[in-house]
Amino acid sequence: MNEHPLRAALDRADPRPEPRAQQADKKNYAQRLSNHLAQVVADELRPRYPAVTPTATGQGQEASVGVDRGRKRLDVKVTDPTLGLLVCVSIKTYNFQDYSPKKNELGRWTKNIVRNDHELRGEAMVLHQRQPYSVLVAVLFEPYTTCEDGDPTSSNDKGKSSFAHHVTTLAKRAGRGRRTVYGGADKSWVELGAEDTRYDLFERVFIGLYEPDGPDRGAVRFFDVEQPAPRNGRPAAKYTCSFAEFVDQVDEEVRRRNRTAPTWADPDASDESSDPEGLGDVDVEN
Repeated sequence: MNEHPLRAALDRADPRPEPRAQQADKKNYAQRLSNHLAQVVADELRPRYPAVTPTATGQGQEASVGVDRGRKRLDVKVTDPTLGLLVCVSIKTYNFQDYSPKKNELGRWTKNIVRNDHELRGEAMVLHQRQPYSVLVAVLFEPYTTCEDGDPTSSNDKGKSSFAHHVTTLAKRAGRGRRTVYGGADKSWVELGAEDTRYDLFERVFIGLYEPDGPDRGAVRFFDVEQPAPRNGRPAAKYTCSFAEFVDQVDEEVRRRNRTAPTWADPDASDESSDPEGLGDVDVEN
């Protein structure tokens, strides 16, 4: 894995408009970046899931699957001809500070997060209602700048960083297939699997924090939104994971959802010792 795995995607999506640029220019940039990020994610999944799209040559960008009343375009998907949709990774990006043309003022990074949540909810509903065994993973890619716009001296809700706001907003969109056991051991949950009727949830939701500029341009760490976020500042490295570790977690989620082989316990040692010859109930003639 490249030390800065998103650098190529950022470079190919350039030029990046200024926050005060026309909305159409910012929208086009967001689409370019999403497509290139989807390619990066698919390439990292490919050693484990050769049938993932986009393909290595870029074909299958935003490939679609059948859903109720039509088809749904997906960013990164793995399908099986027998089992259907195995895993889908939905790519979202937050690329620009909020901007008010009327006041000509730049704000925080919070205006579009509710829209992103609504989009994810719609994706989860249409996919899980039709294919409840599929594993859905969402990743919101955003620059580290979103961690640094809060006011640690303020107790007001606006004092927390935009990143912290994103985590609390998207946390309610994660966790399909399990329910947390409150008051139990750390990270204890009840496994529901595909029988979970909360079709509006994703199995996992991450925020991919990356360096947008400088010598570390493209460096990224993934934060699981089901974890508590720092109210201000960047999350500590120990609470985030690398790109390779992110893929490990996606793979483990798929394995858990599709675990069908039985497991066996060791036999009672007394059973073997009482029948050392292995004769069982066979009649032996004297």
